[in-house]
Amino acid sequence: MLTSPPTTSFLGLTEADFQLLDRHRELMAQSTDSLTRKFYDYLLRYPATAAVFRDFSQERMEHLIQAQAAHARDLLASHLTPQWLHAMADIGARHYSLGVEPSWVTGAYALYWDYWDDVLAHTEMDSAERSDLRRILFRLLLGDLMAQLDGYAASARETDAERTAVFGVLLEMLTDHQAMEDLSGSRLLGGICSGLVRKNAHVAWAGYFVRNQEDILIPQYLDGAHRQGLHIPKSPGDPAWEALERRSPVIWKNGEGRMPVWLGSLGKTVAEVACFPFGEADAQAVGIVATWQKGYFQRVGSSYFLAFAHIGDLVLRLRSQALRDPLTGLPNRQLFLDRLTHGREQTSRRERLLGVGILDLDGFKEVNDRWGHAAGDELLRQVVARISPLLRTGDTLARLGGDEFGLLLPDLSQIDDIEVICERILEELRRPFDLGNEAAVISASIGFTAYPLDDGDPETLLRHADTALYAAKGEGKDQFRRHTWAMDAETEHRAAAREQVACALRQNRLLLHYQPIVSTEGAGGSPVLGVEALLRLDPGDGNLRLPESFGDSLDHPRLSREIGRFVLESAIAQAERWHAEGLPLRVAVNISGHHLLDHRFPTDLEEALSRHPGLPVDHLEIEITETTHLQYFEQARLALEQCNRLGLRTSLDDFGTGNASLSYLQRLPAHTIKVDQSFVRDIINDARDLAIVTGVITTARMLGLEVIAEGVKTQRHAELLRGIGCTFLQGYWIARPMPAAQIPGWIAGFQPTPSGPEPILAGASEELLKGHSHRVQQFAAAIEGRDPFPDHFLEGNAERH
Repeated sequence: MLTSPPTTSFLGLTEADFQLLDRHRELMAQSTDSLTRKFYDYLLRYPATAAVFRDFSQERMEHLIQAQAAHARDLLASHLTPQWLHAMADIGARHYSLGVEPSWVTGAYALYWDYWDDVLAHTEMDSAERSDLRRILFRLLLGDLMAQLDGYAASARETDAERTAVFGVLLEMLTDHQAMEDLSGSRLLGGICSGLVRKNAHVAWAGYFVRNQEDILIPQYLDGAHRQGLHIPKSPGDPAWEALERRSPVIWKNGEGRMPVWLGSLGKTVAEVACFPFGEADAQAVGIVATWQKGYFQRVGSSYFLAFAHIGDLVLRLRSQALRDPLTGLPNRQLFLDRLTHGREQTSRRERLLGVGILDLDGFKEVNDRWGHAAGDELLRQVVARISPLLRTGDTLARLGGDEFGLLLPDLSQIDDIEVICERILEELRRPFDLGNEAAVISASIGFTAYPLDDGDPETLLRHADTALYAAKGEGKDQFRRHTWAMDAETEHRAAAREQVACALRQNRLLLHYQPIVSTEGAGGSPVLGVEALLRLDPGDGNLRLPESFGDSLDHPRLSREIGRFVLESAIAQAERWHAEGLPLRVAVNISGHHLLDHRFPTDLEEALSRHPGLPVDHLEIEITETTHLQYFEQARLALEQCNRLGLRTSLDDFGTGNASLSYLQRLPAHTIKVDQSFVRDIINDARDLAIVTGVITTARMLGLEVIAEGVKTQRHAELLRGIGCTFLQGYWIARPMPAAQIPGWIAGFQPTPSGPEPILAGASEELLKGHSHRVQQFAAAIEGRDPFPDHFLEGNAERH
């Protein structure tokens, strides 16, 4: 059985890793000739490296290029075997004899990484597999580099002990398994700094500094000196900043020019300070090494320390990838929180405001569901492209996950500044998005808070912004809301309600009451059509809690399915018992949007029905609210079709409370609509409500749908509803919800009211006259003291006519 050589163990590479690499070797080996020509172009750009190849003929250079191309291909297949590592050590020794500096070789490895990283980025594959390949290739490069440095060090050992010490530090850290596992790179780079001080008597201190958004170099690690309060602001002539601007090492020598202020603050008089820049774009850093000995870097060669900088390049690139969203290139949640922490500290010093916001797209899921994830990804990229130009330098837009984005808006003078930016973003996102052959129309909701008016820690600020986002969503979306303490109270109330419901579910304290639904047509058969199952919570104090007190528990992702399964099981079992007792009642159950759209809902439904075969399936009706199918129309339609295929009835509850058009009645596979009680309640007193209810009833009847009016309060409501064609009624005038045990007795004692005149459907004017007639009767009864006065009895603006 083959075993991994020691170096692969140090690097954390396994046989499975090499097998994965072998499967993609042909992909990674594409265009290696082009890669190696870039390799030598890189070397020939610098005078020092170009001098090595000055006398090489064109044929010899071509031979070197081909040999390098073969090396690139062979490296992918090498598995870093002992034979390969020995061969690379020999190449390292030859590089030393040719005068090829190790930093040049190390820098060239970055080209390999850039090439392979670009191939991976533009190849369709599983994200986890892409991440694994990046890890394997990075460690493969480090292993190959280790072998060359080892060979180089072996040749240099006899000539320069100082150089050997530098190599030793690099090799020690490159073989430190824990350092390699640290994705932040802090252990690797910090270990190099510590090793330089520990193993070299001439090195006074060493560290590396990272550039922040305020153009200040902040120490991330410093060995040999105290870093308390140390920072390097950008200033002309500063060697660290010169190195960053030149992108090349800068050596400051004591006695030659002004000493940097930050250097004097360390309290150590050193002979030389060398600054080695690394990183790119918004991730820049500089490694700084100070020595006691004058001429040290000239004697040892400052280029030997460039290996430190090139390793830093690779580390920062990996760290940047770990802190950025691969789809949009935006900072991810971790980097967002880092910047929020830093921005909070800066805001405290400057006495300004820091806006912290969360933006969520309205309608993104529908784009994904309708046109696929590729369209969703393109939409996210276009959203970022639209928002980014609206932000200032120093603002941060981050992708927190899915279609949720974070906003950091520092250095503001007033709350209005945040609101202006939010309104610009919302306005920009209302414009249609071109997704090739389709145009997507979405909107966004934003919740924000402002530090230090809200003086929470970073996690609290983010939570408050999320609470405000929830409020913006709940108030209709496509708007922004600022966090208030009242929102916190509401959030706590909802959380407490969810916990109460969850506890009741665990302790079997949820129960169902049933409200009858009756017919007033007066034809043969039972006047009781069926019942609606309504959830109640028994807190143990004798007062049952209604769903209105549950907050968002019934449709909460954590609870909706478990509650839905409880309701299905309880209602179906009870309906089966009634059927066995000779009461063939139709039972309607309310299903939350989350449960309906859950892919497990059909299974939950089938399992509940299978446990109670005594109930005919057409005696179970699934009710969903109008808002459910409005938000996720296609998914809701498919779910209702599945119910229909099982033989169940389906109905749309609370119709009229959302923004659906009557065309939805034609497009959704429902059997029944239930007109919401908010319209039924005032049909006697409000001609507009009467007109709406009449229109819905007429349209539904023409489509062959059953109509149930909810919230029937009085006999006059019942008579008027029957008069306009609605003969199925539900409400307190008929019966309040009651325990299942009371239903048989109630049915036995129910006496339907005498039938009135035939329904009038001839025209709108007759409907209005019918409504006015009932209004006059109610007003007359109120004068006589038989009925209460109606809330209003004149049409709106009637006094103007």
